[in-house]
Amino acid sequence: MKALLANLFGVIGKMFAADLWLTLIALITLGVCAAGFRAHLLSPGAVPFVLAGGVVVALAVGVARGVPR
Repeated sequence: MKALLANLFGVIGKMFAADLWLTLIALITLGVCAAGFRAHLLSPGAVPFVLAGGVVVALAVGVARGVPR
């Protein structure tokens, strides 16, 4: 089981390293959620929606960067 988890995290790490923008958006989204939750600006029920918004932004940026110019 440990080898499987290590392999999974290795693959995820390579995916994030391959696309710096995805990594930055993910970290920013997590930071916004953590800061908003600690400052009582986000309720526990709102955090999943902010995370989902971060996913949508990351996907939109990935698509926009992948479109040939």
